[in-house]
Amino acid sequence: MSKITYLSGCCVLNIHDGVMYAARGYRIFKSTDGGKTWEFDGRIDDFVYSLVANASRLLARFFRAEVTALLILRDGSRVLIARKGIFVAGKGGRVYKKTFHVTRGSRPLNICVDAKDNLYFGDYFLNPERDEVSIYKSTDMGATWEVCYTFPQNNIRHVHGVFYDKYKDLIWFATGDFGDECIIGYTDNSFDTINIFKQGKQNYRAVNLLFYENFIVYGTDTEVAKNHIYRIDRISGKEDCLMDLQGSVLSSVSTDEGAIISTGVEPSKVNHDLYAHVWFSKNGFEWKEIYKAKKDSLPPKLFQYGRFKFPVGAVSNEKIYFSGHALKGLDNKTAALVLK
Repeated sequence: MSKITYLSGCCVLNIHDGVMYAARGYRIFKSTDGGKTWEFDGRIDDFVYSLVANASRLLARFFRAEVTALLILRDGSRVLIARKGIFVAGKGGRVYKKTFHVTRGSRPLNICVDAKDNLYFGDYFLNPERDEVSIYKSTDMGATWEVCYTFPQNNIRHVHGVFYDKYKDLIWFATGDFGDECIIGYTDNSFDTINIFKQGKQNYRAVNLLFYENFIVYGTDTEVAKNHIYRIDRISGKEDCLMDLQGSVLSSVSTDEGAIISTGVEPSKVNHDLYAHVWFSKNGFEWKEIYKAKKDSLPPKLFQYGRFKFPVGAVSNEKIYFSGHALKGLDNKTAALVLK
């Protein structure tokens, strides 16, 4: 087991140019000394959910009033996801203002930024009727948003994520949840058209995609089949199962120093493990488990599934940074693992 160091009682979201950004309730803090000290960065301008999130961690978990992602743009703007919205703070600004109100579901699962600072996200909601599902785009640093693509009715359930591929300058997407709703695809023209790369199996049910020059890696997110880490060759489309996993994959990230994938505690007929596990790879081929933590005692349907949450830039300087979510002794704490 790798050595762990606790850095703060908040959720790390982004590590950018040596600065760590983390959330405590609906306030954002930053650290320039590796998490030893923190200073106020900004607050989220949402009166109701700020009251909930800042009052109690248990209330925040129950009402899903949390900050789940934060991006730093080239002009110094910060863009984040919180309950029911996308929020933006300009360079040096101390207030994150809502620029998009989420009407279906509580929030998208991620925001993607490309090489030109165009931003994308997709609808994520229960969608039992299989209504049409949209992907949105912003060309002005998140100030305004417009629909750039819509999946027709009865096509997919929801969008799991939108991702930028720096090797090929493409935007990829992953959708779910069953049968032909499971798609891994891409666009080379900002969603004027899309190309389907893989479709139709639980093998292609992914929440995150990790990109390498010659292949793509991801862990599956399914409660109806065993989960695995897959590698797909970009040219041939050949699929390799690299590793059997203990549960569904809800978080993963890669940097030039390595990649990490985490399983979540999402009990089902095929997923029984009560621990969330962290897997690490330097090259995308060989993976090893380096850490695990047990789900806390609170009911998962009310207070959420146990999982690790990784910030942008999580693998840095021979360390892995993460936060625990609904994990015993780690909930909403930022920690660092030293890679051996």
